[in-house]
Amino acid sequence: MIELLFMVHDVEPPRYEIPAVYRQYERCVAKRESEFRPHAVNPTGKYRGMYQFDDELADGTTWHITDWLRTWHPKPKQYAAWLRKTPMNHWPVQVQTAAFVAVLDGHDRDTRWYGKDHFAGGRWTC
Repeated sequence: MIELLFMVHDVEPPRYEIPAVYRQYERCVAKRESEFRPHAVNPTGKYRGMYQFDDELADGTTWHITDWLRTWHPKPKQYAAWLRKTPMNHWPVQVQTAAFVAVLDGHDRDTRWYGKDHFAGGRWTC
């Protein structure tokens, strides 16, 4: 079992290409929320990662990036399960970014900017 877990999360994700329509916004949110630090945790411990997802949003998003996981991971379902057990600030940066884009696309609605409200507020508006 330990060997399987090692194999599941030891695969390096490929570079995730952010759609052009989101690139400027992604840079702004990453700067505002974490100063581009993927291992960031807010002072209360509730929000984690470069884009400061709470655990519920992070867990839910793993179901919506499965198609992308299938394009590069040999065991995408096991990898997604590992992500759900792992705080987002310990996810690879590329996976955090894929999750961010999935939220902006409204998860399974596939409507650009539908999930932008998740990233409203903060120190400044993006």
